[in-house]
Amino acid sequence: MKNSYRILFLTLVITSCSVLKKEVEGVKLSAPQVTSSAKELVRITSDIVAEFQPNLSPNGKKLLYAIRDDAKAGSKRFSIRLKNEIMTPGFTPLISDGTDGASWMNDKGDIIFTYWASKPVIVTSNIERLGITYVGQNAFGDNDGYPKLSPNGKKIVLTTVLQGTNNICLVNKDGSNFTVLSSGSSPVWSPDGEKIMYTKKSGDYTQLFVLDLNTYQSTQITTGEYSSSYGSYSPDGKYICFISDKDDSYNHLFVMDSKTRGVSQLTSGNSTEIQPFWGVDGYIYFSSNAGARTPDDTVIKPKQLLYADIWRVKPLLN
Repeated sequence: MKNSYRILFLTLVITSCSVLKKEVEGVKLSAPQVTSSAKELVRITSDIVAEFQPNLSPNGKKLLYAIRDDAKAGSKRFSIRLKNEIMTPGFTPLISDGTDGASWMNDKGDIIFTYWASKPVIVTSNIERLGITYVGQNAFGDNDGYPKLSPNGKKIVLTTVLQGTNNICLVNKDGSNFTVLSSGSSPVWSPDGEKIMYTKKSGDYTQLFVLDLNTYQSTQITTGEYSSSYGSYSPDGKYICFISDKDDSYNHLFVMDSKTRGVSQLTSGNSTEIQPFWGVDGYIYFSSNAGARTPDDTVIKPKQLLYADIWRVKPLLN
């Protein structure tokens, strides 16, 4: 498990669903375990669909997330949901089937995400209005995804596949000036917009890297004989949360001090976490398979991530 390219894209997660079987050795966990470095663990969603990619609005009031509904087929299994009140049951479905990877562009309700047309493309929309707008005239590559607008609103970082390789790319907000920055995945902006953090293969493992956009120098910030991925900056940029399997090959949530590189573990136990997002409210939102329900009541093995719910936890920082 550790020796594979372990960036857990949602599209890869699905592939296993068609062969999902009842596992008598599986364990249903009611919640992720938290360490002494975290508090206030709360489940946000619990529907009988796979729930991923949480993204809190800039004002901290609304939550976007993606789901996979296996009652549907192909790309139609994916769609985006909105929680207008984070701690209140219920959700609002957004746009249409065949969408995921949504993130906020501003506090006016504008969002950017992936839309499956003839192939995945980057589009924008608004949570209050119907319709989508393409970023650029065509797809940038073979699998455009995970778009995020820069803090100054001028650039979009995204991933796409070019000649079989997943790449981090940069375009202007209107889709012009397409530039390949590096191979890798899961890019995020630093709060000041001067850096992009991403995940990339390094030897036998995946690690986190930071690209300085002033110098175009890339620095590896995680090491070790285990994989680290899915980085997200704290709102002030002083910390980074990420996922690592250093704890007995389970993917758990960690926090790193951006300057000292000191690391604290937030979740532990026999559960798998993925795709954290550090919100302006001080909570880290993430997906976990702990206690996740499945349509046929299948018992999920601890290291499987076929189904997951959205949770949040508050890190205790020094």
